[in-house]
Amino acid sequence: MPFYDRTKILLGQAGLEKLKNSKVCVFGLGGVGAAAAMDLVRAGTGCLVVVDFDIVDESNLNRLYFGYANSIGSPKTEVFTAYAKEINREVIIDSKDSLIRGSDAASVIPPDCDFYLDCIDTLNPKVRLLAALARELKPFASSMGTSGRLAPERLKLGSLWDSSGCPLASAVRTRLRRLGFASVHAKGEEALGTGVRLLHDFPCVWSDERPVPPLEAPGTRPGEIRDGIRIRVIQGSAPFVPQAAGHILASMAIRSLLGVSFP
Repeated sequence: MPFYDRTKILLGQAGLEKLKNSKVCVFGLGGVGAAAAMDLVRAGTGCLVVVDFDIVDESNLNRLYFGYANSIGSPKTEVFTAYAKEINREVIIDSKDSLIRGSDAASVIPPDCDFYLDCIDTLNPKVRLLAALARELKPFASSMGTSGRLAPERLKLGSLWDSSGCPLASAVRTRLRRLGFASVHAKGEEALGTGVRLLHDFPCVWSDERPVPPLEAPGTRPGEIRDGIRIRVIQGSAPFVPQAAGHILASMAIRSLLGVSFP
């Protein structure tokens, strides 16, 4: 029995063909993006573009969907491609080992994808990527913060402007407002205020669970920047929330491709 037979019962032959001829881009193959990308492969998506500059680290193994001891030290894009081919030998994977910076976020967006998933967690590149996707009217969904949490049932799906309890979502909203964005439901001064020209709802997954604070990286100062890159704090994490968010994002992408509405 082919791996897609159970999916065919759910989607029908036409649905399978639609997915087979679709192309989805996933930015970031961390805890969220790895789960989303593997779900897209298992659902029968014909082509994926995956963008990530990092390698598999031992600390990733507690939450990385394709993370195993034998993959430590290998590029995440390379490991993902190998596992994807083990599921569906016909899937096409276009991997890009790229570090997304805020200044060039727009330039890394492949122009010919049917849907885009933002699964990166660095603030400035994330905001710039989302802004570029919105300006170019690309269909997309995004993940907000999933680290430092234990309860996947606290995940929510909807507009970024309606999110609450997520520090990352709050920071993203603030920066998008500075770039001139507001909700499509904004009224009065909120919609027409100085600099606000672009209305977009920024569909996303977020959690209202209060996160456990991160630790500063050993030997660094808070907010320290090296070689133009801010030294990242060490976030606590577990498989539950990141992977659950990835599953939700993949479902959003599949439903969009099939013309099935979601909140």
